[in-house]
Amino acid sequence: MKISINIKLIKRNKLLTQITLYAAIGLIAIGLLMSLTNKEYTQIYLSYLVLLPAYVLMQINVLMANKWGRTPRVDQIVTHSLKGLDNNYSLFHYTTPVSHLLVGPAGIWIIKPYHQHGIITYDENKKRYVQKGGGNLLTKLFAMDTLSDIERESNRQITNLEKYFIKNSIKDYPKPMIVNVFFHPDAKIQAKNAPEITIGINKLKDLIRHAVKKSPVRDEITQKILTKLPDPEY
Repeated sequence: MKISINIKLIKRNKLLTQITLYAAIGLIAIGLLMSLTNKEYTQIYLSYLVLLPAYVLMQINVLMANKWGRTPRVDQIVTHSLKGLDNNYSLFHYTTPVSHLLVGPAGIWIIKPYHQHGIITYDENKKRYVQKGGGNLLTKLFAMDTLSDIERESNRQITNLEKYFIKNSIKDYPKPMIVNVFFHPDAKIQAKNAPEITIGINKLKDLIRHAVKKSPVRDEITQKILTKLPDPEY
């Protein structure tokens, strides 16, 4: 499998993750110092004004750390899960408008990784994914460990990819497929009724291999697409 990865973006965002953490810690220290050394109400209110942006920065840092600061990173987890696919496949990490894009004999796949755990289901009445368990209310609030609007994200990524294909004169391509993958070891997926494929990360490679057996894409089609996409680094 060939890999195209935006190393500069990863390094930059890793640095920004560290900066937001230090900035949040600094503001927390200043806010606490102000609240302890000043007894006047006006000064205490000012300390709260300092602590509020510190809280916001900390939440931003948690989001960024989940994506850029962990080892292995999300892109490394996705790459490892697909290890064993041959060089007819090309995997793009952050080099297209889609964070993780796989192109090959199985077609075009938008891979959407999620770190949340617990029981993942799909509520057909509410038309949305639901997370049961995976931590208490405080954990979800302060660690931002709740599910986002998965279907809205999918629509946005498909739209961005289609615009990118138009811009790069990519035509007659197979319909992009969406797969939501949960990589936390404690995630249990019970969403067969969901409108999008939703699986554990350990089943991703099997999904791709099954797709190519069921409906393979001709090599000349994938090659035309790949000539318009970023070159692989390795």
